[in-house]
Amino acid sequence: MKFVTYAQNLHDLSRIKNLGITEVILGHIDFSRFGKLSDDDFMNLAKRSKELNLRVIFEWDILMTEDKFHQLQNKIFDLLPQAEALRVQDPGAFEWCLKNTNHPLHFIAENGNHNLLALQGWIEHAQGRLERIVLSLELPKNKIQEYCEQLKIPCELLGLGRILLFYTPRQLLAPLHDDRVSYNDELVAIGESEESPHKGFPLIENRHGTFMFHIKEFCVLEYAQELEDYGLSSLRLDLRWTDFSVIDVIMSYLKKEVNFEDLKNTYPQDLMKGFYLTNKTDVLFPKLKNHRLQNRQGDYVGEVIEAEKGSHLAIHIKNERGLKKSDRLRVIHPKGDEFFINIYSLRNLALEDVELVPNDSVAIIQFANGVWVKSHVFYV
Repeated sequence: MKFVTYAQNLHDLSRIKNLGITEVILGHIDFSRFGKLSDDDFMNLAKRSKELNLRVIFEWDILMTEDKFHQLQNKIFDLLPQAEALRVQDPGAFEWCLKNTNHPLHFIAENGNHNLLALQGWIEHAQGRLERIVLSLELPKNKIQEYCEQLKIPCELLGLGRILLFYTPRQLLAPLHDDRVSYNDELVAIGESEESPHKGFPLIENRHGTFMFHIKEFCVLEYAQELEDYGLSSLRLDLRWTDFSVIDVIMSYLKKEVNFEDLKNTYPQDLMKGFYLTNKTDVLFPKLKNHRLQNRQGDYVGEVIEAEKGSHLAIHIKNERGLKKSDRLRVIHPKGDEFFINIYSLRNLALEDVELVPNDSVAIIQFANGVWVKSHVFYV
């Protein structure tokens, strides 16, 4: 398994080379959400990377308006000759790169396309141009294993770095700043909630918008061997907000020269596994559902979709038997109240009197006090 990281200056490059890392991501200030490299800085770092036999990956991960996209597509041709691969996040930029470049592509699927079918769709669309796909850190390990086996191309995952919680292209911090802020400025702040005790969220505003991160940083380095066994191709180390020298301890841990506790004690931020062991974000869904309305088996007729007081009830029939005028009904209100109805008026949507309304149609019966929309109807 390979390790890839970001370089922001020449000192970073030297350290990366000495540690045996062979790929480096360079973030240009115009193309990368958190990149700070100017044109000259990028050229210098790319040139030095090649001298050190480091593979240069150009990062284009911003989301763009149409006007911004047209500005950047002209500029990128001056920079791409220095890169050996191109990683993109915006689907429009990905499509443009397919048609206008010959570079191997890395598609960043961290913030969307979490299901296997969607990822396979991007791979097929790329028609052999996709060299790597960057998986979301929201995937639990069983999904990572499945995707690495099924996708048939190399997969990358964040191994250590910040967790992005919120993004907007708007400038949210500048209006709170006392001094005038220029386009090139980066504002940094700490956020907290007025409605809960949560605080300490890192905030960054730059030319691309405002970003909020989790208090803790994501780390699955202790599962590096497990991930390699799953077939993961690359682990990314994102150290752009900390002292880059900590990479020495990280690589020592990965080479089994120090233990994980040494790494945690050295790293300046608290670490978390995120959803790696299990993603339980859907555990509350059953509790959010109305348990009174869960039974839809056997004698279930359908659901009340309209209730006009003094006039009628409209029932969406969801039973192969349909609804007959001779049927007697039991109705369960969402609050749990129970009502019994003898049908004396049965009409279809054309308001024709009928003896039977078939399945997957709407039946109109007389109004019954207490029955309301979302009530469930059963045969008696």
